[in-house]
Amino acid sequence: MKGFSNAHERRDNDRHDTLPRIGWAERRGCIASLIAGAMVFIGSACVIANAFPDRPIKLIVGFGAGGPTDILARTLADQISDGLGGKVIVENKTGAAGNIATQAVAAAEADGHTYLIGASPLAVNHTLFPDFPVKYGRDLTAVSPLGATANVLVVHPSLQVRTVADFVAYARTRPGSVSYATVGTGSSSHLAGVAFDLRAGTSMVPVNYRGGGEAAKDLLGGHIQAWFAPIPSVLDAIRSGQLVAIATTGPQRASGLPEVPTVAEMGFEDFDVRLWVGVFAPAGVPAERLGLVEAAIGRAMGSRALRETLETQGIAPLAMSRVEFHRFVVREIERWRPVVAALKRQ
Repeated sequence: MKGFSNAHERRDNDRHDTLPRIGWAERRGCIASLIAGAMVFIGSACVIANAFPDRPIKLIVGFGAGGPTDILARTLADQISDGLGGKVIVENKTGAAGNIATQAVAAAEADGHTYLIGASPLAVNHTLFPDFPVKYGRDLTAVSPLGATANVLVVHPSLQVRTVADFVAYARTRPGSVSYATVGTGSSSHLAGVAFDLRAGTSMVPVNYRGGGEAAKDLLGGHIQAWFAPIPSVLDAIRSGQLVAIATTGPQRASGLPEVPTVAEMGFEDFDVRLWVGVFAPAGVPAERLGLVEAAIGRAMGSRALRETLETQGIAPLAMSRVEFHRFVVREIERWRPVVAALKRQ
């Protein structure tokens, strides 16, 4: 046994002597290569696991198909789909002044595949519906603004008023008799009327309509006296002389009506009532995914198709970063609290 053992040891030693000897530097290089290979494998696995988007992205709109917000959403979807490398679809969830869509997005999985095309009612609803369970900043977060549009105060020619001062004098002498159209409680047309009453000391009567078409028909027929109307809805009637444009409600003159002054210019400093539109996400979406979507929207805002859609709808682009847009929404929520409180007293 001893002889066998010694022979065995000699064979092992002979075999080891024939193997190439590897120094420490070479061993270290081999180890580094193995680690690098493992890291590449792990990194590739993470990329596959975190591929985004890995299914269609949804843009949820709280208003009906064919409206300005819906048209803007569909154009945006077309423009960002290529940039994100995936399909983008638009879903309409109407009702409750946009709250149904807002709640659906807030309840969605925070994985970056569901977004709300939200508008100014989102800020108004914080005060208008205090029991609504979704709160901006807690359940929703800002991604990117899209644009904003002012309304225009138009009156029937029979009033024989041409300026804001004329209209204020007319309304003050007829408290509770001057009616103006709205397209729903808390809509921009309604808020503009309430804000105007507060600043001008007037007492007008809101008349609710299901849509702008019905409102325009009654105003043209002389059944109501005024309307803080979306500019595209009444532009032809203004140009034909069927309606008189008194003032626009934004901070600057509207590009479609450059000859018409703003309410702020006419003595009501800081008067600003605009319908703005932006993109929101459920709270908790990873920042890198929000960044990708924000960047895709930024590129889309420079496209001809989206610029033309904005112009057709009378919407001016809003250029803000995600942080700036968040601050803007917070200010809007606070700014509308006293106006909504007055609206509730009507």
